[in-house]
Amino acid sequence: MANDHISLRQLLTLTVAALLSPAIRVLPGRSAAIAGEGGWLSALVALPLLLGLCWVLFCLLRDRDTGLGQAALAVLGPIPGRVVAGLYLAWGVFLLAVNARQAALRFLTVSYRNAPLPLFLAALLALTLWLAVRPLPVLGRAGEVFCLALTIVLALSLAMGAFQIRPGRLLPLWWQDLPQIAASGLPVLGLLGYVVFAAVLGGAVERPAHGRRKAMGWAVGLCLALTVLQGVCLGSFGPGLSVRMNIPFFMMVKGIGIEGTFQRVESVVMALWVLSDLALLALLACACLELLRLLLPVRRRSRAAPPLVLLALAGALWLFPDAFFLGHTVEWVVLAGNLIAGFALPLLLLLVKKLRSSV
Repeated sequence: MANDHISLRQLLTLTVAALLSPAIRVLPGRSAAIAGEGGWLSALVALPLLLGLCWVLFCLLRDRDTGLGQAALAVLGPIPGRVVAGLYLAWGVFLLAVNARQAALRFLTVSYRNAPLPLFLAALLALTLWLAVRPLPVLGRAGEVFCLALTIVLALSLAMGAFQIRPGRLLPLWWQDLPQIAASGLPVLGLLGYVVFAAVLGGAVERPAHGRRKAMGWAVGLCLALTVLQGVCLGSFGPGLSVRMNIPFFMMVKGIGIEGTFQRVESVVMALWVLSDLALLALLACACLELLRLLLPVRRRSRAAPPLVLLALAGALWLFPDAFFLGHTVEWVVLAGNLIAGFALPLLLLLVKKLRSSV
């Protein structure tokens, strides 16, 4: 394996670890607001479209050493391809600012209420910068460690939280609920739109013989995990209370404990969830660096990374005046943008590629 390449498994573990950070913010509150008791099925509704996205991305990245940015240039030509790559770059920097602000705000909300917000933003983005300037295999190995730690914590939390489930908060479901359940897949698709930034790094990934099948297997596992996560949270609190909570998963974890043995598990879970924040921010930063190096004559990541991270820091500090505006932005702007960037644009690129190959 080349020194600047990572395996497909490392990219998949990094992506799964990164998705857990926005997942607990979006789910199950948004899905429950749409479908009520049936919101826990939203990830299964989104699964066929996620599998379709995997198929589309693997068709676009069929050539070796090709990421999504290079695929856009090859399919659309130099000028339109650079425009698409530039749009992905701008959207990635915006998401970097949004998610850094949300992670820092979560620290203030659940742990350090009187601490200054810029301090947490600077610390998060400093760690992101360190990961971004390191060789990509460093991030790949970090993603494996992050994913393993988060998977263990998530599995133990959900297993112990399952004892709090009341079936009446999840069932029964009727045929009349199907339209709302189908619509509840929309916020999950917005969450899964982050996957496209993993495809930007596709040029640095070693391709195994059955890579598409492996990626689809991980997609199925991710959606099943999100289904269990929502089922435990909704079964513990019900849809009405879950909608009003900031992060239902953390509230569920607060109820975990055995009298006389261990309690206050949420402190450990919240601390370890920083790994997911770092995985997401590092994934976005590395994808933006790859796009920037594609558009500009910048070869060294160490030169391009500091201005990029400083731009994200400025956006995180000044684009969002308060938490309400940030929440509104995530609920509508990020959702719409991820649906377009994560699903619509890759599909459009594949259609153009098929049309050109048939002419």
